[in-house]
Amino acid sequence: MGNVFTRNIGWKIVSIVLAFFIWFAVVRFEDPYETESFTHIPVTVLNAEVITSKNQYINFIEGQYVDVILRGKRSIIENLKNEDIKASVDMKYLSYTDALVININTEYEEAIEVIRKSPENMRIIRENVKTDIRKVTYELEGSPKESYVYLDPIITPNTIEIKGPESKIALVRQVKVNIRIDDATTDRTAVGLIKLLDQSGNEVDNIEKSVDEVNIQVPIKKLKKVNLTVNPIGKVPNGFKLTGSQVIPNMITLIGSEEKIDKISNIALDISLNDLTKDTTKEFNLSAILPDGISRYKESNTVSVNLNIDKVQDRQIKIAPHDDISIEKLPEDLNISIINKESFKIVFRGIQEDLNKINIFTLNPKVNLNNLTEDRHEVMLKLQYPKEVELITEPPKVIIELTKRKEQVNENNDSNDNSNNNSSNNSNNNDNSDNNGSDKIKEPIIEE
Repeated sequence: MGNVFTRNIGWKIVSIVLAFFIWFAVVRFEDPYETESFTHIPVTVLNAEVITSKNQYINFIEGQYVDVILRGKRSIIENLKNEDIKASVDMKYLSYTDALVININTEYEEAIEVIRKSPENMRIIRENVKTDIRKVTYELEGSPKESYVYLDPIITPNTIEIKGPESKIALVRQVKVNIRIDDATTDRTAVGLIKLLDQSGNEVDNIEKSVDEVNIQVPIKKLKKVNLTVNPIGKVPNGFKLTGSQVIPNMITLIGSEEKIDKISNIALDISLNDLTKDTTKEFNLSAILPDGISRYKESNTVSVNLNIDKVQDRQIKIAPHDDISIEKLPEDLNISIINKESFKIVFRGIQEDLNKINIFTLNPKVNLNNLTEDRHEVMLKLQYPKEVELITEPPKVIIELTKRKEQVNENNDSNDNSNNNSSNNSNNNDNSDNNGSDKIKEPIIEE
């Protein structure tokens, strides 16, 4: 058996190769017909102006792509590609049912047969074309740095023209561009791609736009809170007094460029007091004093200033020399006598609220005898009264007389008597102290 297969092996190999070439030559000479499938061939629309010239739009229902089965000689079919197959429709031959026959062509027109095509026809719907002008809106992504805000972006152009089928135009709810402003502290600029969105936020296709992009500038400004104070200018008429002022609100938020706003720490409002004789509210426009480009954030630049004006009045109070005046620092070896007999009449001027705070107790009238010696003296009466009121009369002067204190000594008294005498002297000293160094205040005498 082994000898049969191996005998004349060379001739046998040559015979096999020769047989293959003979078979191949026969097949090539015969060139049999075969079929081949081709899918998703795009269909070209010819003479579309037949429809578009009537201001109509073509909506394709079926037939934008076609699948075909072709038959032809193997030598052609096996080398044929999708791009070699041309599918087309001609709008000149549009039927009353808005259908068009799909034509299939190749460069081997006579050698290729179309066995089947799917779909057979292209079906369309004609729709009126509509043109509309829409405003471009924006959506910002992110937010500026803390204490900074953005103002409405400047979009150029801020409107565009869109053109397409009425049904498509009706779907468009927003013409939008997006821009990011994460941690921005200065103006942001960008080129935004326009999107046509429906009610659900999905893009609407098959619509022409006059421009595809717009320029966007987003102003970024700084915020700062500052206090408002009143700076009174001029004087109220005689007999009246400014007793209070208030700005409403007393703190506001400003907005502007970082460079300018950082220079503002507080704002003083110059308010004229001339001719004011009663409580008054004035309107103040901050625009008059704020630098260019600085304004109040989200509020009017106008604030209110309340001025409290009260009438000035006089009030007279009587001070009894022997009953209302207290003595300070009386020398231990002296006695005091107040020479004045009549009450002192002193007059204060101020608003009623402050005058009501004054009485003998609050005035605490006293004379200070520090460093005075035995003699008659004229001492200024010291008074305590609110700084809001004014003493109209001259400060009273109290005439006092200081005399040596007399010692009572009995030479015939024994030690017990001396002890009793010492007790008596101590008692007398206490009495003198009570008479001369402490307050003896009777019911105050006050005259309006």
